[in-house]
Amino acid sequence: MTTFALDTSTTSPSLALTRDDRVLAELWLAPAPEAGRRVLEAAHHLMAAAGVDVRDLTRIVVGVGPGGFTGLRIGMATAMALGQALRIEVTGASSLEALAQGIADASDAEVVVPVTDARRREVFTAAYRTGPDGLLTQLAPPAAVPVAAFGAHLAGLGTGVAIAGDGAGLVGDPPPGARLLPASSPGHRLGAAALVRRVAAGAGLPVAPVYARLPDAEVNRLKALQAAG
Repeated sequence: MTTFALDTSTTSPSLALTRDDRVLAELWLAPAPEAGRRVLEAAHHLMAAAGVDVRDLTRIVVGVGPGGFTGLRIGMATAMALGQALRIEVTGASSLEALAQGIADASDAEVVVPVTDARRREVFTAAYRTGPDGLLTQLAPPAAVPVAAFGAHLAGLGTGVAIAGDGAGLVGDPPPGARLLPASSPGHRLGAAALVRRVAAGAGLPVAPVYARLPDAEVNRLKALQAAG
C-alpha cells in the first residue's frame, strides 16, 4: 500500500510517502504563516523525488489537529480533494499523537507530552503513556492550555515525563519529574510518516478538524457582540 500523508496543524507542514511499513520520502516546509498553501506544490516535488506517480497512491492520511483553523482546513481540503479525484481512501489521525509517537521514538520516557504553539499565549498539548509496539495510552486529552498553567496541567503525571514539540520552548522550565528533550532531538518535529503509524496501530480517525478551542474568527465575533452590549 502506497500512502501519501500530510499534516498542516503547525506552521511547518510535514509530508511523507510510505509503502507498507517503509518510509519512501518525508519533508517539512519552512515555518511560515502561509506554509499550508504550499502543500500541494510540495507534494508534487516529493512524489517526483521519490519516483512515485500520483496514480500509484492507494491511501491518504491527514492530520486532524489540534491546530490552527486555516492550516487544518487547507490540509484536510487537499487530502479530500486528492482522495476524491483518485477514488482512494482518506483517513484522519491525531496530530498530537503523531508528535507523541516521535517523542517516544526519541526517548525512553514512560510518559510523553507533545506541545505545539497554539498562539494566544497557549499551547496545544496532551499526555500519553508509552507501551510496546508503538502503543500509546491517552492520559490527558488534547487541550489548549495557557502557557502560564502548563506546569499545573502536568501535575499528577509522575516522573519519567518527556516534553517536546514546537511549543515546548514557550512553557519555561519543566516541572519536577519532567524533562524537555534537547533542541536537537528529532522528537520536536511532527512527522507525517508518524500519522501512518498511528493508523496502522488502529488509531485512525474521521477526517474532521479537532480545534480544541474556538477559532479566532469566532472569538472576535463574540468579543464584538459583547462590546455591542
